[in-house]
Amino acid sequence: MNEQFTIRDKLATLSLFGLGVFVDVRGLYWFISPERVIKESAFYQALNDVMSIWIWGLLLLIFGTCLILSSLFFGKRSVNNTSDYFMLIGGLGSAIIHFLMSSAAVYNALNWLTPAQMIIMTAWLGFVGFLGGLGIYGRR
Repeated sequence: MNEQFTIRDKLATLSLFGLGVFVDVRGLYWFISPERVIKESAFYQALNDVMSIWIWGLLLLIFGTCLILSSLFFGKRSVNNTSDYFMLIGGLGSAIIHFLMSSAAVYNALNWLTPAQMIIMTAWLGFVGFLGGLGIYGRR
């Protein structure tokens, strides 16, 4: 960080880091406890029917870690493009998975709160990925 690292930059860095940890925690739980996860709800069972829940977890771990790495590189002028690539990969990858999860949650969740949260996360993560792509495109 440098002296020009504004409060907005700090907030963006913290938000990226927090978002990455949020995605990683779900991914880690699904990756290390697939048998327990599948028994918890019809929503998780529906996801497991599409693809093994541990694979969903691994993908979330990869994309969440990309978001964490983007926060670590954010604002460093010499490697700022690296942050944009991690935002693009982590944001869009996580957004796609959250969209698929929201689709599975529509008919398999206990209430409307789960699909609503998944759709909000899809939009937020998609926007992060979009901003990463915009940063890459803007440098060319």
